[in-house]
Amino acid sequence: MVSDTFVDTSALITLLDADDPRHDAVGAALRSMAGVRLVAHAYVIAETIAVARRRLGVTGVRALIDGLLPILETVPVTAEQHATALARYRTSLPSATSFVDQVSFEVMRDLDLRRALALDADFAALGIEMLPAD
Repeated sequence: MVSDTFVDTSALITLLDADDPRHDAVGAALRSMAGVRLVAHAYVIAETIAVARRRLGVTGVRALIDGLLPILETVPVTAEQHATALARYRTSLPSATSFVDQVSFEVMRDLDLRRALALDADFAALGIEMLPAD
């Protein structure tokens, strides 16, 4: 059985975009997690809304708000998580790791989440179990 799982922007956008070649695989992974606690933080939600609006328009944002957000537990980002992530982001600037991903790693550490529904290689680089598995 799959344990509590973090959900990243990359997976949410892929779920919203039926034309994405990974859409079916991410959808299947999500369906396989019925009854599993799915966690995202507020910055992931903000980022996903912005990306969905830009790429998929109003319809995409409505699908996110009405279809995906209700199945997620959205946790707040603490001031300490934000500060730690910002310091790590500053250090990692030569890499492509985003600030939101740095926040995600802090939230995951604090909640002891070891799995992510994500397509971003930065998660795998930290040894986080990725769903869907490639």
